[in-house]
Amino acid sequence: MDGIRVSENKQLVLLISAIYIICIVAFWPLLTVFVWSAAIAIALMPFHKRLSGIVKPSVSVIFITVWVLLAILLVLSVSVSIVYGNIDHIGNMVASMVHGFKNTGISVYLPTFTEQQISHMPETLVQLMLQSLLALTSNVMQSLISILIFFLSLSMILYYGEQIWKTLTSALSPKLFSTVEKMADISSNTIYALIIVQISAALIAFLLSIPFFYTMGVDDPLLFATLIGIATLIPLFGSQIMILFFALYFVSIGDTWSAVITLAVGFPLLSIWIDFYYRPVMMGQRVAIPPIMMMIGILAGIPFMGIVGFIIGPVLIALAVTGTKILGQLVRDTVPEIPRNDLS
Repeated sequence: MDGIRVSENKQLVLLISAIYIICIVAFWPLLTVFVWSAAIAIALMPFHKRLSGIVKPSVSVIFITVWVLLAILLVLSVSVSIVYGNIDHIGNMVASMVHGFKNTGISVYLPTFTEQQISHMPETLVQLMLQSLLALTSNVMQSLISILIFFLSLSMILYYGEQIWKTLTSALSPKLFSTVEKMADISSNTIYALIIVQISAALIAFLLSIPFFYTMGVDDPLLFATLIGIATLIPLFGSQIMILFFALYFVSIGDTWSAVITLAVGFPLLSIWIDFYYRPVMMGQRVAIPPIMMMIGILAGIPFMGIVGFIIGPVLIALAVTGTKILGQLVRDTVPEIPRNDLS
């Protein structure tokens, strides 16, 4: 009878596993949506738990979801408004760089434009942005459904996350549950560090950029600060590329002094300090692995998995490091200690 029961349990596990595999294959195009909704839900779970102590969990979920939506809309609308409102200025900057470095070795690394495109650079940039947007949202209905699924998944994970977790881990042995719990904590802390620290780093870069570029006397310090803030959201190289863009622009218009200040002061203040001090310190408070390992995860994840690799790459690295520590501890606990007398 026990053998039949074990066999039935195995068949049940295989059936459910097959259903999971079919779901993954069927909804593979929505993997990015599911991963990002889960990541943001995990990052906001501590706030949801605290808020649930004051109001009903359902009210907390609705409140957080609405505010995530409003925050995204606010950031997008403000950024687009500032960038589009200064599209002529940005166009002139790009045109100045193309003309200034036309006969130099740097021109190889600059975008190629025709003379007509250069003479109408603002319109050219608008067309390029529209083309990029249409490429990302080639199917408008599918994009709208993806956005809806994102917020529904976010709400579901916030509301049912703990219940699902308890159901999945209820049958585990105490030792296995302790290991799984430790890996789950590492994963959630890694995701929190990636999302919250990344957003706070972009905000700090934006706020520091306003007085920096205002002191330099640029035409529109808010535009420069917005571009720095947006670029800082891009892991590792975003702010560095934007600062280099500003320095090259100043050189192209003959303002060498501003280029020197941008590289000598702006680069350490807006990039090095944030990327190599603020981020590692803040991540180190939540993640029990060296920040350099997280950087390796990002560098390895994004090229091979796309934007979802920003989350999956560092999480896999964190799990691998944690698993290695657990395995090492297991080996030390299971290998008997040899008495000194036996060594002779």
